[in-house]
Amino acid sequence: MKDLDRWLKERTFHHSQFSNIGALVDLKISQGLKISLCFPALNVEKTIGKEIKIIKRTLMDRYPLIDEIGVVDSGSTDRTKDITYRQGVRFFTADECLQEIKPLRGKGENLWKSLHLFNGDIIVWVDSDIRNFHPKFVYGLIGPLLMNPQVGYVKAFYKRPLRVGRRIIPGGGRVTELLVRPFLNLFFPDLSMLAQPLSGEYAGRRSLLERVPFFSGYGVEIGLLIDIERRFGIQAIAQVDMDVRIHRNQTIESLRRMSFAILSVLVTRSEQLGKIALLEGLGPQIHLIRKKGRTYIHNTEEVHGKERPPMITVKAYQDKWGIPEDDQALIKGFHADTQNAINITNLIQEGLINLSLAARNRDQALAEMVNMLGASNISPNSQVLLNLLKIREKEMTTGLGRGIAIPHVITGEVVEPVIIIGRSQEGIDFFAVDRKPVHMIFIILAPETHRNRYLEILSSLAGLLKHKKVLKNLLSAETPAEAISMLKKYETIIRLNTELEKRANSDVSNTTLT
Repeated sequence: MKDLDRWLKERTFHHSQFSNIGALVDLKISQGLKISLCFPALNVEKTIGKEIKIIKRTLMDRYPLIDEIGVVDSGSTDRTKDITYRQGVRFFTADECLQEIKPLRGKGENLWKSLHLFNGDIIVWVDSDIRNFHPKFVYGLIGPLLMNPQVGYVKAFYKRPLRVGRRIIPGGGRVTELLVRPFLNLFFPDLSMLAQPLSGEYAGRRSLLERVPFFSGYGVEIGLLIDIERRFGIQAIAQVDMDVRIHRNQTIESLRRMSFAILSVLVTRSEQLGKIALLEGLGPQIHLIRKKGRTYIHNTEEVHGKERPPMITVKAYQDKWGIPEDDQALIKGFHADTQNAINITNLIQEGLINLSLAARNRDQALAEMVNMLGASNISPNSQVLLNLLKIREKEMTTGLGRGIAIPHVITGEVVEPVIIIGRSQEGIDFFAVDRKPVHMIFIILAPETHRNRYLEILSSLAGLLKHKKVLKNLLSAETPAEAISMLKKYETIIRLNTELEKRANSDVSNTTLT
């Protein structure tokens, strides 16, 4: 409880705390960041023009806080597209982006594809149907990200009154209060501290957003919260009070579909995380009973929503951002559902394991670990290796998050693949994607002639280390021999599980065919 109270105090803000927009611009420039604003849209001709005009006038012309603005549309049939173009803003149709991937419909699809379409280091998403729009809905979200490097994702919250004719009455947030908040309190208590978990305004760092999956439909907001908290921790999330937000109200039919989609995501993630166990799968239909005359009829509604993978795993995105082949192998291993059954522990030598690194920063840790090669039968030029590893880190951090870093390089200084392992109990700042200290470091070296094997090692090692129990046991290992034994055990378990899954899928396929 004390931790949650501390989070509430340190990660909850009011938009007025960031009203000095000039200071935010200075922070953005000093940090070398680019900020993109995306409006996900569907038939919003009554509001989109005003929102764009306000942002361009205040946060682009007067204060250059926003570098890029655009609309990602789900197929509007009104004048949304024409109004957007008249405002001089880029307009994208979600179906036309990443055409090599079968398109899906929904707000989550628009958000996911905007990561590919926009170039900002920080991405801001704001609903395009806000009737009382104000720049605070944008700069309020950006403020915590610029002022605190530990914050990676920011949600808005506010009062949401209902408009009934010309009257404004309290009562918004019905799905949140009746469905989402009770569920979070039961299964995800940390997230219950979010005042508005389903709010449509949020911002995040690309380095975080590109590494989590997106649900295509109504479940996108709650899915992001669960996955970000699981991957990066509750301290990576902040919330900002925007006072009041007025928007078009959903019909009871829309709320029913929304609730169904959100509940599906909540139950799916709960099962995947071992919080509940389902005896049957979830279906995509809502069953309804309607009265027609004096009789009752049975109807069904389809509620579609699928999960998109982390954008960083998409080939077109990797090509756009120039992600090297070896980093692609790491990403594949860390995010894949199944693992390659490759034996890597036979490459690990006890003499190349240091469970008590003295280093206090990244460069010191790399140097201390590279120098371990001199005491083995491998005698490379340590300074050449160290320079290569430092250059590699400047291109893209190898701090994967969860306390793990895997520096790697192809080099002629070794004749076969080599793995060096180091552990820091205090933790080292490796500029990791989750901005948390790194405790376990694995350096992978290989010559060009072993490139394919090198890529397989990177992928398999990342897949092995993404399991929390592996890291937990490595942190408690008392000797190098114990660390190797533990890695072999988990490597064997994962290989067996992968084989069992393949057999089970094969059995299902054969049953279907017969």
